[in-house]
Amino acid sequence: MIDSDKYASATVTSRRDLAPDLWVIRIKPDTELPFRPGQYVTIGLPRDGRIIERPYSICSAPTEPEIELFIERVPDGELSKPLFELGVGGAMVVRKRTKGLFLRDAPVVAQPHLFVATVTGIAPFISILRTLADRARSGEWAPEQVVALQGASRSEELGYADELRALDVEFSWFRYVPTVSRPWEDPEWEGECGRVEDVVRKYADQLEMRSGFGAVYLCGHPGMIASARGIMRRRGFDDKEIREEQYWPD
Repeated sequence: MIDSDKYASATVTSRRDLAPDLWVIRIKPDTELPFRPGQYVTIGLPRDGRIIERPYSICSAPTEPEIELFIERVPDGELSKPLFELGVGGAMVVRKRTKGLFLRDAPVVAQPHLFVATVTGIAPFISILRTLADRARSGEWAPEQVVALQGASRSEELGYADELRALDVEFSWFRYVPTVSRPWEDPEWEGECGRVEDVVRKYADQLEMRSGFGAVYLCGHPGMIASARGIMRRRGFDDKEIREEQYWPD
């Protein structure tokens, strides 16, 4: 039996496949599920008398009627493998409470922001950027400079590139910089090359970021976070000024 005090049912309402192991889904819980940008929802599937569950950062803005998730299938992943097999109309369970403090103090007033992500680590930044864009359009937010860096092996893994490029064109305060680490497998790629941490210092310098002036947020692979944190520390930031959220294999 599923504990109805902890869990609600949810249905997959749409799906967008990006690469053999990456996809975006939208789900509709059968109850309200309030959240703030940067928070995560825990979803699960019943298997063999228990619920296999994992947390996933939410891509949607809080004003959207559905929950959007960017998911990577891990080989032999206990949850991600059966999740990958769900199509539109598929059912799952969600915990009724969202959690997470990653972006609780964003945006920091009167400071440039550097968002750094690997592949699905872009998810919480999509949520806050959609929120900031809506606020900017309605005149409710005085823009600060925001640069989003996203790294992937190949460009097909940059799941929100079109949306982020459109925001880059629409708003003078926002810049999107994708980079690929295997350009030899992506012959038409014309953007930055290398791991995302390889370009962190370049854009931090352009923003004139320094200790006490600049908000740094790192999300995704633990190796990237360790490298980027070291780079920003060498620029003068201390650990308390660098926010992080690590994504671990399923």
